[in-house]
Amino acid sequence: MRLKDIVNHLTENGIVAVLEGDPDIEINQIAGLDRAQAGQISFLSDKKRLPQLKGSAASAIILRAEHREQCPCAVLVVDNPYYAYAVVAQLLNPAPQPSPGIHHTAVVALSAQIGNNVTIMAHATIGENVVIGDDSIIMAGCVLEDKVVVGAGCRIGHNVVVMHHCEIGNHSTIEAGTVIGGDGFGWANHRGQWIKVPQIGKVIIGEGVSIGNNCTIDRGAIENTIIADGCIIDNLVHIAHNVQLGEGCAIAGQVGFAGSTTLGKHCTVAGQAGFAGHIHIADNSHILAKGGVTHNLKEPGVYGGFPAIPVSEWQKNNVRSRQLEKMARQLKALEQEIERIKQQQSTETNSNL
Repeated sequence: MRLKDIVNHLTENGIVAVLEGDPDIEINQIAGLDRAQAGQISFLSDKKRLPQLKGSAASAIILRAEHREQCPCAVLVVDNPYYAYAVVAQLLNPAPQPSPGIHHTAVVALSAQIGNNVTIMAHATIGENVVIGDDSIIMAGCVLEDKVVVGAGCRIGHNVVVMHHCEIGNHSTIEAGTVIGGDGFGWANHRGQWIKVPQIGKVIIGEGVSIGNNCTIDRGAIENTIIADGCIIDNLVHIAHNVQLGEGCAIAGQVGFAGSTTLGKHCTVAGQAGFAGHIHIADNSHILAKGGVTHNLKEPGVYGGFPAIPVSEWQKNNVRSRQLEKMARQLKALEQEIERIKQQQSTETNSNL
């Protein structure tokens, strides 16, 4: 498509883009600065890549105003180049859209309510009283148990299992292999024997949520597990019963939440971080990789380490920990010096007597 068409698309998505160059340049794909060729569009969002800008062969580049004088080709000037690039990338690389309809091998209960233009692929199983909104895609091998609700415009990936009574909001995506609404880890101990506690809550997923491959989100024990609107969750994340994720949170891979943790709005959690149960995390908190959150975090900020503490304190402790051997030698030397002084004083006292 032409550059002016791309600008119009950005405008429709609320992005102010100023085009400098020929509006009729044909663009057929995106590419990195160092590999782009004629007919491709690239972007610059990191100053470290400025050296690649002048030599780029791209037909157009998305960048900030401060860098436009250094660009050898047409530019789209925006405030957030990476975000604009993502919108353009979606435009030029639309996801494959299967033809609506129900595959002959799918099993669909007669009581299920199927919206308009819904796709149900091979070997999917749709239980009793399931509701699927318009334009949703249920991919091969999916299981939607009884009374599941799937909103409009959703995409449920291959072999996803959504267990009974769970709800998925409009325009949400769940990738392959994920299980929504499995039993939480609820057990009571009596004289050394474990007795299972029925999990009678459900999982409620908001609108515009993205959940990666092979995640597990457990149903609530009594109340519901809740994933609020706009959350994005990476692969291999475990969310236990009664956890609540606030609006717009981003969770990286291999993160684990113990039961009844509440994560505030617009938090980010880096890979392999873990949360103890029954704690509350303030809005706009950011947990670094491998952070272990064992207590309430009452103030927004950046936290790291185990147990998680403010990042400035954690960094100081890390620096000091590297000096432990040196400090141990110094301490031993000081102890020896103190002992020598004590012995000297004792000797002098005895001689005076």
